[in-house]
Amino acid sequence: MMNPMKATVLFVLLGLMVHEISCQETRTPKEEVAFLKVRLDLMKDRYKQLCNQYSSLANNCSAPAITCNECPAGWLQVKDQCFLLNTDRHNFSTSVEKCKDIGAHLAILTTREQHEAVEKEGRRIAGFHIYYWIGLSDSKTEGEWRWVDNSALKTSFWDVQRSEPDNNQSQGPEGEDCAVVDSYTQNWYDVPCEFPYPRICQKAASPLL
Repeated sequence: MMNPMKATVLFVLLGLMVHEISCQETRTPKEEVAFLKVRLDLMKDRYKQLCNQYSSLANNCSAPAITCNECPAGWLQVKDQCFLLNTDRHNFSTSVEKCKDIGAHLAILTTREQHEAVEKEGRRIAGFHIYYWIGLSDSKTEGEWRWVDNSALKTSFWDVQRSEPDNNQSQGPEGEDCAVVDSYTQNWYDVPCEFPYPRICQKAASPLL
């Protein structure tokens, strides 16, 4: 025989499910979207509370730490970093400024996980947008590749099968001093800095408050 308390809970849950189904049948698509938006906001608020509670308790009992943060709508989140693929085309220096205008910088891609996220988003966008500027160049000293924050390149993803970077001067005597990522293969190529390409902007995720 079912426990009376469990039976009561089951009947309540069934009642709520029936009520929810009947309400869905009477709501218009616009009303359903608004209803789901409210539920999503409530779930996000609850997630923030639980995440912060977990972080507070984890410090006291040696539990694995997690970072409670989020990215703006439309941005990719990879751990504590946010990425945005922009498909309007500009040269390298203008792309640097475009990222600054939104409180970000050209992407500093250092992990395979970040490249995989970029590839997935690049394939979703599709079209002719395959190559994207990243924040890497050797324009100050040939062969000394540095990120836009002036940090040295440590882990690279050059297409070594095509001998990249090769500083090919067929497009001009200045050579190829800036880098793009092929979003479909996750490989880097050096190209002339004046060529117009889409860009990837990056910024740190914001703490959940």
